[in-house]
Amino acid sequence: MSFGMDTFYKRLAIKNRQNVAVKGPVIVAINHPNAFMDPAMFSYVAYPPKFYFLARGDVFKPGITTRILESIGIAPIFRMRDGGKEGLKKNDETYRRVFTMLKKNKKIIIFAEGLCVQERRLRPLKKGVPRMIFNAMEDINREDLTVVPVGVNYGDPKKFRSNLFYNVGEPIKVADWMEEYKAQPARTMNAFIKVLEPKMKELIVHIDNPQNDKLVGWMEEMFLRDWCKQQKLNYKNLDHELKMSQQIAAIVNKADVENKNIIDSLNEKSKIYFDNLKKCKIRDWLINMNYQSKVNWSHFLVNTIVLILFSPFWIRGVLGNYLPYKASEKITDKLVKNVEFHSSFNMAIGMLLLWIFYWLQFYIIFKITGNIGWGGLAMLISFLTGKFVLYYYPFMQKTLGLFRALTKKQQMKALGEQRREILELVAGINKN
Repeated sequence: MSFGMDTFYKRLAIKNRQNVAVKGPVIVAINHPNAFMDPAMFSYVAYPPKFYFLARGDVFKPGITTRILESIGIAPIFRMRDGGKEGLKKNDETYRRVFTMLKKNKKIIIFAEGLCVQERRLRPLKKGVPRMIFNAMEDINREDLTVVPVGVNYGDPKKFRSNLFYNVGEPIKVADWMEEYKAQPARTMNAFIKVLEPKMKELIVHIDNPQNDKLVGWMEEMFLRDWCKQQKLNYKNLDHELKMSQQIAAIVNKADVENKNIIDSLNEKSKIYFDNLKKCKIRDWLINMNYQSKVNWSHFLVNTIVLILFSPFWIRGVLGNYLPYKASEKITDKLVKNVEFHSSFNMAIGMLLLWIFYWLQFYIIFKITGNIGWGGLAMLISFLTGKFVLYYYPFMQKTLGLFRALTKKQQMKALGEQRREILELVAGINKN
């Protein structure tokens, strides 16, 4: 499935992979905003080694589903709300399996928040996390057992062609805690959570107030690229992008406490501004004064010529890939009501349909020509031109946006004034 994983995300990266790619046993403590995508993509981008993970117990229904999940290294973990006290008793068997795997130097992913919620903050860690960690240490008695915090950062978790960045933190040696744990188990487990939680929080964008989630997103679109350049960072580098997003979130978090009126005004004006951008089908960069040198008819003409020259490849790519892409989107929208599962199902269904569609193309060409080579070539061309479409289409949208900006002078002027008001408010926050 690797070709599809690289395709689904525009940019995909991991930092400090070496902290989990060690020979000894590792427990990876990770936040959990996006269902199956979180462990699946981490397993892909950090491979080798192979990773195993725990999934909520109510998913493990009797029959083929359970057999499939267990065969690929997924073990059930039960919460009180999943199976009551009887369900919790079943965790003993899960722990035994986990401990056995750790003895064999396996890597186990645990979702330390205990639930999956699509939001940009770390939820309080579950008390069962340190209990499992210290029980594992007592069972396997390995000096090299480490807990590694990992932050999952999506550009937009439910969106096709978004960004995904895994930020791996520094390992925590469990052996360093054991003397204290043997003397005071409960106190040590509480202390461990108080160390692990901030270590995980610093690896993600953490927005204190959920009401400011959209505001941080709007500020990222308006300022992230410019502020990266000011600080000599590369906005195309996901690590640098995360640093700047964290700075933006920190500014908003602080102002939400110290300058609540300004934050409320900024939320209101930003919403109006971005609603108007959407109505005009224009992106913020077209209003940004730093990019006005690109907003001209000569630039539009060059873009249009490029689009015309390469349009045959775009047409071929659409013919060879659009049907499964659109079908998977429609099927997912109909079947999946929980937003946390949307991208997982969309990618899985899309890749399955794409393979079927490619083999159908192979079969048709083979039947027409009687030559396997021509059928294989048809599949290869569909794949390559499909990749091309992923870059051609955004370029086409950018060019159309440029045309709208050039022909809507009055709206552009009004949007420019709205953007200036937002800039003044942000400048006021930064001063304080």
